[in-house]
Amino acid sequence: MKVELIKKIKEAEDSFSFIFKPEKEIFWKPGQFIFYEIPHKDPDSRGIKRHFTISSAPYEKYIMLTSKFDFKKGSSLKRALFNLKLGSRIEAFGIKGHFVVSDTNKKFVFIAGGIGITPYRSILLYFIHKGISPDVTMLYGNKNRDIIFKDILDKLESGNNWLNINYIIEPQLMDSDLIKRNVSDVYNSFYYISGPPKMVKIIKNILLEMKIDKENIVIDYFYGYDD
Repeated sequence: MKVELIKKIKEAEDSFSFIFKPEKEIFWKPGQFIFYEIPHKDPDSRGIKRHFTISSAPYEKYIMLTSKFDFKKGSSLKRALFNLKLGSRIEAFGIKGHFVVSDTNKKFVFIAGGIGITPYRSILLYFIHKGISPDVTMLYGNKNRDIIFKDILDKLESGNNWLNINYIIEPQLMDSDLIKRNVSDVYNSFYYISGPPKMVKIIKNILLEMKIDKENIVIDYFYGYDD
């Protein structure tokens, strides 16, 4: 399926969103990802295909890709993506992913590290669009206060009393004490963790050491961001 780039948005100093209009209607679940194929000159070992989380909600009808960029060490595909001109058409295919919420009658703790916030934008907007109001605590860790999606997250939090967002800025650590302080029902909540692999593994291990049931933990790795 061809998708056309119709808008590019700067989300933070090193992070941008790309809004693509699909040539036909498509369907996905909030939290899933899609593959993109971006042919370009002299591709590196990672090739011309990559999957990215869909950061837009299904009702928005467009596909939004949000990513961080390292303009010195980034991949050739990322450079090609960044340099796409408005009106460019590329191939998108293969919607997949298990990082979805199936039962909204539960209590949730959404934990994000940096770019790992992208699936939560889709999930939260979907909840609000559908009139769903689960108990959600979000813990969003970032290296500094240049936070992706902060404007929309603050707006969502102020308009919905079921949503509580906590920004964890380095050098503050996201440890067991912080989780216990911010989560009202630690042992009856379902934990979603999204971010770089190292961060996800650390948080998962913290939860397991806290005796959180492993069946109550869902993870989503964002490869290529640990450094």
